Amino acid sequence: MSTHEILILGGHYSGINVAHYLLRHVIPKLTTPSTSYHVTIVTPNIEFFWNIAAPRLIVSEKLIPDEKVFLPIAKEFASYDAAQFTFVKGKATALDPEKRIVSINNGEKITYNSLVVATGSYFASSVWQLNESEEKLKSEISALRKALAAAKTVLIAGGGSIGVETAGEIGAEFPKHDTTILSGNRRLLPRLLPSNSAAAESKLKALGVKTVNDIKLSSIAKNTDGTTTVALSDGSSRIVDVFIDATGAKPNSTFLPSAWLNESGRVVTDAKTLRTDNPGIYAIGDVASYSSGSVLDAKNSVAPLGTSIGIDLAKAAGKEGLFTQKEFKPLKDTQFVPIGPSGGVGQLMGWKLPSLMVWAAKSRTYLVPLAQGTVEGGSVKKP
Repeated sequence: MSTHEILILGGHYSGINVAHYLLRHVIPKLTTPSTSYHVTIVTPNIEFFWNIAAPRLIVSEKLIPDEKVFLPIAKEFASYDAAQFTFVKGKATALDPEKRIVSINNGEKITYNSLVVATGSYFASSVWQLNESEEKLKSEISALRKALAAAKTVLIAGGGSIGVETAGEIGAEFPKHDTTILSGNRRLLPRLLPSNSAAAESKLKALGVKTVNDIKLSSIAKNTDGTTTVALSDGSSRIVDVFIDATGAKPNSTFLPSAWLNESGRVVTDAKTLRTDNPGIYAIGDVASYSSGSVLDAKNSVAPLGTSIGIDLAKAAGKEGLFTQKEFKPLKDTQFVPIGPSGGVGQLMGWKLPSLMVWAAKSRTYLVPLAQGTVEGGSVKKP
């Protein structure tokens, strides 16, 4: 019997849910007495991290306990045939596209027939995404919580959603802190309507947070007393008790062939099917060119990618017609940005949303009740 190896790199939202989709809806239709299919996930973390809640999580464990957002991965795959699934703890370090071999930092080399790149992104500050061990991340979050509790001055760099949400949470939890956010732009939340940007600045001001526009971070230096000296683009500098870097994400793609990537380092994919120009190679989530980086994009692209793989495998096996192509459709100009626990700003397909709707949709719980269902593959129970 021949075995077709489907290798998934990454154990974040996209990688986990693509694995569930393939094991539930694709492999059962393709397996024959002569051909089997096997899925391997390679990821450095054994727990799934609900990083949507990170801006509130870093402020206080009382607001969101760690156990609610760090959830075991492997046990959610225990119900599948052990001959069809393998979980590997490790991180891809190199890829040979000719031999179709991926080198892992644990010393393993895995040969693939189909490859799904779902390695996500990384930030200047590691607290926003799980790219190493969960124990290291938990330790870093714990240290930041302690620093925030003892601080008097806080500076946040980054005027996107993570920076604004973090500033709102700190302002709400520590109203006596001297907290400032650098937008790095002419306004906060540049992806949203100017009126939403103005509303965000107003809501932060009401929480005691100052906004500084048109000034960017130049460099930082950690001082021996635990403070940080921050140099800014206008030539000035500040010494603060806590500095939080919430500037933009970059794709985890340095191990991939440069020919696969665009100028921003993302894997070039078809915007509807998530195929690449290389047969049998796919990409999904933050690391892929089609994505805006949102969880909504990741969620809405799992089925399109799953059907792409199913169609390609069925065609190779002479079983065309088993699957119908689903296409990714982005929710353009859509973002929900909590600013403290009572509301926030947002828009849906370009339409401005009231603060109460942002509270109900995200600010109230940061969607933590959905975390367990996500690692279980709850959104892909149907094909």
